[in-house]
Amino acid sequence: MLLDELDRVPWAELRHAYGTADDVPELLRRVAGPDEEDAVQALYELRASVLHQGNVCSATAPVVPFLGALLADPATTFPDGIAHLLGDMADIVDPDNPVLAALRAAVTAEVDRLLPLLTAAEPWTRLTAVFALGHCPGRAGDILPALHHRWAGEADPQVRGGLVISATALDPDTALLGEALAEDQPAPVRAAAALAAARRAGPWPGTPAVAAVRAGWTDGDPWFDRSSDVDGYTVGPYLWNWDPIEDLLDRLGPADRPDVVAALLASTDPAVREKAAQYAEPAPAD
Repeated sequence: MLLDELDRVPWAELRHAYGTADDVPELLRRVAGPDEEDAVQALYELRASVLHQGNVCSATAPVVPFLGALLADPATTFPDGIAHLLGDMADIVDPDNPVLAALRAAVTAEVDRLLPLLTAAEPWTRLTAVFALGHCPGRAGDILPALHHRWAGEADPQVRGGLVISATALDPDTALLGEALAEDQPAPVRAAAALAAARRAGPWPGTPAVAAVRAGWTDGDPWFDRSSDVDGYTVGPYLWNWDPIEDLLDRLGPADRPDVVAALLASTDPAVREKAAQYAEPAPAD
């Protein structure tokens, strides 16, 4: 059915980053194929075409229902990559831009296909689903109970952290934020709680959040391997921004940032201290 529906879309009349979108059906067929390595490569090519450097084109939204259909197919070999792409699509939103609003609405229409991934065997798949769901506020009433339920049974610290970030994005007053700030939570969760608090539409919690920053990054970055370098980039599973420390500090006001910078400068990891030092207030001149 997926292949039949593909041929009904006038792809040759649509555009992506590299020109006409008439190659999209073949890319989607490869993503749907049994060869996981080729499916990964095809999805990479599809992302580069329809979401090139975050830019949306006329072919972007029409791709979404087919990606959702692939999530519903148990034979799909790369559901995590698909969920990640859908999340990135929904993350690009501007209420004054009807094209971007329509794209988020298209992804939101796939929520029922994303929700089952919360129980996937692989933590990375669960995390990508959490990421995508957090960008679908139109279905918050259905998503939030599922995130809370997953929190109760989730063992992976980074997935737990992701649950807090997405739940807070959908409900700034979610109880999960307070639970994640608690001292008994592991470093990735406490760091995620601080990130969620900084990202939300609400006040910075102050002392509890600063304590979470200090504990979260005390021995290194729980979301980034800052000692690694892959093609010029550090790597890690933080999907909400290219760098978690920058995401945290860039979102804080000038009154709140110094205490958070000081907490990061207390880390035993020189890479974390180096990053925090970029935000430190210059010493006053004599």
